[in-house]
Amino acid sequence: MNNFAKFFLNEDWKGVPDAPRVFLGAFGKHPGWNDHLDDIGLVTASMVEARSILYGGIAHQIEHAAWEKAGAANVTPGFQHVIHWRRMNESLTGLIWSSQDGKGRALYPMIIVAHCVTRSFSWLAAELLPGLEDVKAKCRNTTSSGVVIAQIKGVEQALQARQPAGEHVASEPGPGVAAWAAYLGKEPAALRRVLHHLRRNFTLFTPGSLEWCKGEKQSLARAVRLPQIPGATPAESLNAWLSFLATQLDPAVPFFGLLPTDGNWLDVIVGEPAAEDFFLLRARPTEVPVVTDIPYEFAPESSAEDASLAASVARGRLPETSCLNGQSAAANRDAAAKWLVRFRPGSRPGFFSRLFSS
Repeated sequence: MNNFAKFFLNEDWKGVPDAPRVFLGAFGKHPGWNDHLDDIGLVTASMVEARSILYGGIAHQIEHAAWEKAGAANVTPGFQHVIHWRRMNESLTGLIWSSQDGKGRALYPMIIVAHCVTRSFSWLAAELLPGLEDVKAKCRNTTSSGVVIAQIKGVEQALQARQPAGEHVASEPGPGVAAWAAYLGKEPAALRRVLHHLRRNFTLFTPGSLEWCKGEKQSLARAVRLPQIPGATPAESLNAWLSFLATQLDPAVPFFGLLPTDGNWLDVIVGEPAAEDFFLLRARPTEVPVVTDIPYEFAPESSAEDASLAASVARGRLPETSCLNGQSAAANRDAAAKWLVRFRPGSRPGFFSRLFSS
């Protein structure tokens, strides 16, 4: 089992109760730097790892001309995304947008990301994302590296001052779930197609199986393209689909949602992404189809189980059981939490303990 499976978004926050629960950082291209900007604020191990995976994946597409080879009709013209990487009670939330360096080179985007722990998605949507949008606006309106750094640090401090007290995470599903359930209630075939796709392609993420992370090097990943919820905000669509997937797949797995704000779909990478997976960042549905548009034929034996899950959705709720192991989502979540805690530092100093030790 590799370090991504054990430690990514699974840091030793409890060992440093006085440390902030929100950190803001940035990387990529900006006119204030003549090349890739000097990474700003990437103080946690998970932020550093996220930068390596995400930016490395973008670099892979650029270096292999993957988007160019697909053709202009099949890719979006640039970057304009909301991202949310979630694992139980930790998350990395951010924005990606098209940018350029001080020499006018515009292949790479600029990315801002916040690492948060025990912050409900309602708080992220109400406090964090508006703060990130403010950073984005200021960065796009300046060519000064100093202004960029000051803006990021200023918003980080403001967010830390507004973070709620305590470690409690709200138990309600959060923004977007009601709209998600209403949408799927009107489109029952869409839910069945998603469930069929999960049974067919995501069995290695069956709760408790750990098949996705048994390798010593890179763990396995799968990606799925889903529709944005009509009438919902990007944040609401991301939260609803990620919350749903956490009821069906192993909640111990990191879920990475990438939503283009100028499209009507979103992508979720489950597990440790490979560089090739980030082709979907700019791929239109002509290249990567939305799963609810795929005319699957359903197995007869899945009908009763699908009906049970649909009944929960009809009541405006997330499904209460997993289509992969038949166990309750609550039991799967409890088992995942116990598994994850095994890899936190415990009695030995962890990353956060070292970072904030006096």
